Amino acid sequence: MSMPDSSIVRRVLGDRPFAEIGVPDVAVADERLGRLVVGGDLGWIHWPASGRAPIDRWPRYRVGVYDARDLRCLHVHDCPWPVMSAAFHPTLPLVAVGVGRYDGSWDFEGQLLLMDVEWGRVEPLLDGGRQVTSVRWLDERRLRLVVSPEDKDYEHAFSHGFESVLERDDWRAVPPRSVGYREVTGPRVRYEGPLDRSRARALLTEHGNAVGRAWEPRRQVRAVEVLGDGRVLATAEGTRLECRLPSGDLQWAVPDLDGARQIHVGADQASAWVNVLHTVRPAGSGWQGHGTLVERLSLADGRSLEAFDPGHAVTFTASRDGRLVIREGSHDQRGGRSRLLASDGTELARFTLTASDFRLRRGTEPLFVRDLHGVPRGRAWVCALADGQPGAEPALRGLFALDWETGRGSHLFPGPAVQLDGSALAQAAVVRDDEETLARNAFVVRRRLPDGAPEWVFAADEPVTALDADEDTVYAAHRSGEVVLLDARTGGQRGRHRLRVDGHVVVPLSLAAAGAGRLLVGTVDGRILDCDTAPPASPRGPSVTSAGG
Repeated sequence: MSMPDSSIVRRVLGDRPFAEIGVPDVAVADERLGRLVVGGDLGWIHWPASGRAPIDRWPRYRVGVYDARDLRCLHVHDCPWPVMSAAFHPTLPLVAVGVGRYDGSWDFEGQLLLMDVEWGRVEPLLDGGRQVTSVRWLDERRLRLVVSPEDKDYEHAFSHGFESVLERDDWRAVPPRSVGYREVTGPRVRYEGPLDRSRARALLTEHGNAVGRAWEPRRQVRAVEVLGDGRVLATAEGTRLECRLPSGDLQWAVPDLDGARQIHVGADQASAWVNVLHTVRPAGSGWQGHGTLVERLSLADGRSLEAFDPGHAVTFTASRDGRLVIREGSHDQRGGRSRLLASDGTELARFTLTASDFRLRRGTEPLFVRDLHGVPRGRAWVCALADGQPGAEPALRGLFALDWETGRGSHLFPGPAVQLDGSALAQAAVVRDDEETLARNAFVVRRRLPDGAPEWVFAADEPVTALDADEDTVYAAHRSGEVVLLDARTGGQRGRHRLRVDGHVVVPLSLAAAGAGRLLVGTVDGRILDCDTAPPASPRGPSVTSAGG
């Protein structure tokens, strides 16, 4: 059972073993040490697909060390490349880990890592970067490895590598980056074959069953909502929509390999719309696409009430009165096809909408960002649907410039937003140059309505992944794992919490304010954290709980 960070996390919903590493690629066990080492993939975390709110350039790959007796995570490390192979040393508490990948353009990047499973220390051994596709200990002193060519120009770049044997008297004393180029230039050998991820899944399933904790792949809680009766709705990779009782127990779930991206709860809280972008998957000798699903589900039992495939990716833009705009969410936002639904699900109009996503929660009306194509930097506008003649296609009316500063010389991208009251909203944004987010250029800004004048600005180094608010507080979740509490009126910092489970930082991807100092946080690793953000009246005891399923 995972133990939450006692600072604010009270319960962990959707808990399961090996959550920290996402979907496993490689897993190895050592009965002598009673340890498991697992390398996995947490997936991309930017949404929508157009990348208007970039949360990229983060280490999506991880390698973790687990206690085989109870599957508790002992150490977890971020890695810039996928784990390709891992092997325990015959006698020492060390694991050799080969990581890397082809960068899609020219180079095969990667590294040979040496992990100490007792202390959690990880050291890179190669002096230069090379993809390491295979590692195997021959005995206590010798390590066999296969590395990829340096770049794609090699004649057999994608079918062959180079085999080498590294020999050291004491592997605990090997200095970092001490293996030079000459030591990894052995004879050419054919790759052993594509990575067999089924072996890793089988090992995790076996160990989970052995301790009575079933494992199943799950990651990325992209949306979470709290209903008036205390139930919690969430989407995750592997679940189209799930509903949990106030106790945290799972009431019902609709499975889906990809999982939904957004939730729009109907005004009567009897049903909810979700959207699912199904990925292309292997089918027979080729690949098959399964399309996009937009579906309305009953919140009583999860049954489907209506569904359609719009033929393209979509995003939801909604308002607190229940209206919903189902918009085309492709990379090119020009002329996107859209549907406007009333609060009862009745279709009011179909129209062409040239705009990009604004991700506004609790808005009195749906808002958009005017398409950035052809618009000078800093001149994009936040827009609303203009009132038109009955039956006519809606048009956009400009409210205020997306950028609250004039003359900014870098790219400003809209992030999530939340309406605070009838007179203001809080908006997250990221300023980037051509390479990455600039230091101190991730922002949360209170914008006055209707003219958008900035009333306070909070600056940070890490992009905002999710934003919500109650009457007094704005909650900003950051890629770093922090949740910052800001005074909704002044922007003053009320609290700052690094989210941890079992002492390990978790990355928030979605959140929902539930009133009375309660916050629900959906994480990149597929869990839901039930957090208490109100200052404690007395020291907290060991009352934390964990709900799986």
